[in-house]
Amino acid sequence: MKIKFFIFCLLFPLDAIAELPLSAIDWLDEKRLGAIQFQNSEFSQDGEPPVSTAIEIPDIQVSSLTDKNNSAVGLLPPEVTGFPLNIWYRSNGEELLRLFKDLKVSNIPAIQRLVFRLLLTETEEPFNSDSEHSFLATRLEKLIEYGAVEPALALLKRASPLPATLIPYLFDLSLLVENLAPACEQVLQLGQDFPDDAARIYCFARKGDWLTANLILETSAALGTLDQREAALLHLFLETDIEDTLAAQLPPPSTLTPLEFRIYEAIGDPLSPSSLPRAFSSSDLSGNNGWKAQIKAAERLSATGALSDNRLLGIYTEHKPSASGAIWARASLIQKMEKALVNNDTILIQETLNDLLTNPNYKSLLVPFARIFSPRLLEIVNETNSEKLIYKLALLSPYYSDAAMQLQGNLTEIRFETAVTTGNFIGFIANNEFEAAIKEAYVNPRVPYVITSLLEQGKLGEVILNIMIQLEKGAAGDMQDLLESISSLRLIGLGETACQSILFLSNNNNG
Repeated sequence: MKIKFFIFCLLFPLDAIAELPLSAIDWLDEKRLGAIQFQNSEFSQDGEPPVSTAIEIPDIQVSSLTDKNNSAVGLLPPEVTGFPLNIWYRSNGEELLRLFKDLKVSNIPAIQRLVFRLLLTETEEPFNSDSEHSFLATRLEKLIEYGAVEPALALLKRASPLPATLIPYLFDLSLLVENLAPACEQVLQLGQDFPDDAARIYCFARKGDWLTANLILETSAALGTLDQREAALLHLFLETDIEDTLAAQLPPPSTLTPLEFRIYEAIGDPLSPSSLPRAFSSSDLSGNNGWKAQIKAAERLSATGALSDNRLLGIYTEHKPSASGAIWARASLIQKMEKALVNNDTILIQETLNDLLTNPNYKSLLVPFARIFSPRLLEIVNETNSEKLIYKLALLSPYYSDAAMQLQGNLTEIRFETAVTTGNFIGFIANNEFEAAIKEAYVNPRVPYVITSLLEQGKLGEVILNIMIQLEKGAAGDMQDLLESISSLRLIGLGETACQSILFLSNNNNG
């Protein structure tokens, strides 16, 4: 851990970290503004630390179930996340698993970053963790739900040597990464103890042992451990003499496995990842299936914070769009802004910003566009006639405080946003229920008893999970939940997360 943090400091000196763009995974280069102070009595706007360094694709070993529990492994040390080592320790493991499962995938970028910090931080495991490694498995499942395949693989590497219960996760994840061979060595080491006969058949075939693969297939089909469609697919994959093409042509199941996804691809009947759970989109990032598929995958993963802004920008600008339409229009807009900034073309900058902020087809681009281009736009804002547009865009980026300082008192129509960023609501009159709830959270904060009770018990991780669940209800329209969740975030020192969440929700409400 010390070596990893030393490398992080070499790559990003502490005096330069404040300049890094906020990104859910880059890996995860959220700007460091200072350590979080968890205090029960102060409502502050303290800055929040960065979320990550880089990941490595795992070379993972297998261990027996009797080996020590590695459920609390993480990629990021407390010095980076700002979370204490005992963030989970005092909580009941089963209650944490329930809360993680209740936590929906958020579309709020600040909450996405907070989720990744929680999932990737190094901590002590809950005091009553089981021997089945369910705490780590739940964290892996949440990362997969967000589409963050590579960090999930990196977590498994840190947990190496893996117990048998986690090998299925390793196998599935390895099938979703384009440049990583399936984890067949680990599957075959377990032999009949591996719970999926289809995986063993596939791995023997990849190893070149077609005879053993076919024998297991026939035995499994006879014993009923494979359904008719699975068996037919594997017969097609192995090119046996008893192919059941009719069964293989049955519609894919609603819960397709990564192995089935790869088998459909291998037999020449590939399925589109865009119609499958988000993690499957990782397989299109290499561009082997074309630039359009790569852009679709990048946009889908960027929407949950599972793809860095730099990588998104690289994919958008990889080629010149040769057609019109929504996806090509978004790529063209990104390329147009990049060209305008390179040439310092203030007219083109204004035209691009107008298109971005007025065309509903570009709504999904707003936040990544703001994070990518706001630093440069704020540098030249006085040289353009687009001050209002630049400031409004920058409020959706990690540079919102810089924008708020420059626009304070100048643009009366966004006084709410300046009040939020400065924490000064003196004289502010709310225009709707949303603004009234936010003002109340700052002026007269209201924290639920369950939050203060959990804090008194030292259950900080459980507190944060409860707050995020409540915030999603508030974002859906429950102003009481919005008021309480924002108050609670500020109570525990996550004022920056609260502020950026408000700015995002305000823009959505006004959009």
